[in-house]
Amino acid sequence: MTPFDAHNLAINKFSQSSPERFKLMIIMVVLSILQPWSQVGNQLYDWRLKGIRSRFLWDNKKDAAKYLNRNIDKVYAQAMMALRFRGRNRSIELMKVFLTIPGIGLAKAGFCCQLFAGCVGCIDRHNIRRLRLPPNILTFNKKAAATTRQKRIEAYVDACQKRGCKWLWNSWCRLIAKKYPDKFPNAEAVSFVHLGYLIG
Repeated sequence: MTPFDAHNLAINKFSQSSPERFKLMIIMVVLSILQPWSQVGNQLYDWRLKGIRSRFLWDNKKDAAKYLNRNIDKVYAQAMMALRFRGRNRSIELMKVFLTIPGIGLAKAGFCCQLFAGCVGCIDRHNIRRLRLPPNILTFNKKAAATTRQKRIEAYVDACQKRGCKWLWNSWCRLIAKKYPDKFPNAEAVSFVHLGYLIG
């Protein structure tokens, strides 16, 4: 059993089970921006205690948290509705939902999709180098025309589907375990803490 097989479905079920758990999942993703994965659990704990006053919410991260506090029921309903789609269409519709959140770009929207529905994935700077993808794969202007935004979303989703959500998850977990052996003994441990951070 791979790390993805062991943990992703449980994370999907958790994230889909209520608006509050859905928000917790997105906040975890927001906190992970430009942060070591090993630190995200402590940051999420701080957010649980202090909410919007958490010292780990700054700039766009705070904007995202404020937006979610005001709009979580709407965003949750939109995400649940997107689950009615199948395959590539589901991925595209979910990406559109998560990209409405301030501070979330293509990579972190893809991460939200992984955690919420086991699709898409996070092509971060590590994966861009490893997969030899053009850096502009992550370029996304939220103020661009709808047709331009659609094309950028589709290009990102297609790039993820070439390897697959499961492969992206497992390979990233192996990479982080190899890079930080003092924090994670193996890929399974990296994978598990996605769930562990959420359930506290």
